[in-house]
Amino acid sequence: MALTEDKFNQGMTPQEYIDQIKVNKQTILDIYNTIKIPDKAKAQFDGRSEPLRLAVFTADWCGDAVSTTPVIMRLAESTPGLAIQIFNRDDELELTNSFLPENRAGTVPVFIVMDESMNEIARFIETAGELVPALDAMDEAIAQEIAGESEENKRAAGRGKRMSFRVAHAQEWGEVILDSFGRTVAEGLQSSGSERPAVGGTKWPPED
Repeated sequence: MALTEDKFNQGMTPQEYIDQIKVNKQTILDIYNTIKIPDKAKAQFDGRSEPLRLAVFTADWCGDAVSTTPVIMRLAESTPGLAIQIFNRDDELELTNSFLPENRAGTVPVFIVMDESMNEIARFIETAGELVPALDAMDEAIAQEIAGESEENKRAAGRGKRMSFRVAHAQEWGEVILDSFGRTVAEGLQSSGSERPAVGGTKWPPED
């Protein structure tokens, strides 16, 4: 299975995606409505003669998707230099996995940047690698907060606290995501065809 132009055009617009979200919708909307795109992030894509194409494979149940997808959607909506189409990863597992190494099959979200001829320039996996320490610290702090709860209550309380934490840090984390995504795309644009795609986002296994 390949990401052809016909397949790309079958994706959803940001509003169509938002309308059909079933899980974590309010959190995604809160982040989407909070994030303000810095001029520096927009400038990278403004003024292009042809927009880059951005395919997003996401899942609203995934915490990293909750933080990352609405930020990238906002970026695409802020500039004519990115044409975005969004897919539910769970409906496109085979296609999504075709962009992932075997040891990372199932990872979500995945962002694929292509030129007007559908040649892949860059892929951005999960979220900004620079955010991993902050995400680990969040999980550790929340685990301590709910340590005295029953196992059932821990799961529910943990989910709620993590979502609230992501919203509270939406702008701060969003700017980190935008910077990492922008650097990955810039690397891809500066690379020759044989060196593409540039790959950014999280690494697995994590780098020391």
